[in-house]
Amino acid sequence: MSTVAVRHLDKIYQGHTHILKDLNLDIGSGEFLVLLGPSGCGKSTLLNCIAGLLDVEGGRIEIAGRDVTNADPSERGIAMVFQSYALYPTKTVYGNMAFCLRMKKKSPAEIEQKVNETADLLQIRELLHRKPATLSGGQRQRAAIGRALVRDADICLFDEPLSNLDAKLRTEMRIELKKLHKKLRSTFVYVTHDQVEAMTLATRVAVMDSGTFSQISTPEELYDRPANTFVARFIGSPPMNFVDGRIALDGGIQVVTGDGIRFDVSSYPFITAPRSGQEVILGIRPEHLHVPLGNEPTYPTLLSLVEPLGATVMCYCTLGQTDLVASLNPSEVAGAQTDELLPLAIDLSKASIFDRASTLRL
Repeated sequence: MSTVAVRHLDKIYQGHTHILKDLNLDIGSGEFLVLLGPSGCGKSTLLNCIAGLLDVEGGRIEIAGRDVTNADPSERGIAMVFQSYALYPTKTVYGNMAFCLRMKKKSPAEIEQKVNETADLLQIRELLHRKPATLSGGQRQRAAIGRALVRDADICLFDEPLSNLDAKLRTEMRIELKKLHKKLRSTFVYVTHDQVEAMTLATRVAVMDSGTFSQISTPEELYDRPANTFVARFIGSPPMNFVDGRIALDGGIQVVTGDGIRFDVSSYPFITAPRSGQEVILGIRPEHLHVPLGNEPTYPTLLSLVEPLGATVMCYCTLGQTDLVASLNPSEVAGAQTDELLPLAIDLSKASIFDRASTLRL
């Protein structure tokens, strides 16, 4: 069993800076959980607390059902991969991977077998004789991951391991990490500020903001049903469009903007019943705007900028006093000119509606 449980965890720096605030989190055995959030939200601090690299001021941490809140890192049965690789520069890749096994007094034959097996898994067998200075960034990161994996730990912690790589290598390493988790079936806890990494790697994502969890769910749930405006804004690229308005209950349920534009949201699955006059924020993903087909209701947006991205085109528009971004098929906007009207339909069945005061999903 390789579960992790965080109970009412508090971390305070210098006696007054509250970094982690009463956090509760359950990570299942074999799960790939990603801690996602902006810089300074507390995600790396939480990872370091789980690893035992930081003491906590309140709460407890359990690994495999055992309270390890005050245990040394070496007693927690975890392996960790750092952003900076942290390889010994004077040792070869083999020496780096074998180091912890030698510290455990493993036999030379056992060390060689384990290092070679792990190197084969990561496809770095031909690099074992080389030193870190002669490796590329991707090769160094593989070596760092290999050094963690030879420990046979049930729980692997990753602190932004791909942030030092270029875009192409990041994509390749994401695929390799996904495959690696599938093969090992270990519990992975992964810190990143990159929502693309989170969405592609995770079985669940814990979105953090100012030392608390904004939402913990699957990538699909986070994207389709964000719990608040922070999650809605943070997940998705480009981010969700926000339209300020108020609820009108005449002729169904409408969101009406300050300049009189109306959106029929009668089919929206409200969690709590809306009130007439309630101030809300209507959230619309860029891909849920489209050139109308048939007799769909349309909105007269004014096209201000076109950004071609190959398979899609980002169209920056204004609707009344609201700025919108639409992700469209290039064929839909062929010949469209800036500063001209571009009638667009909106799939309001996939919209999100938030209370403006609390920012929570309605």
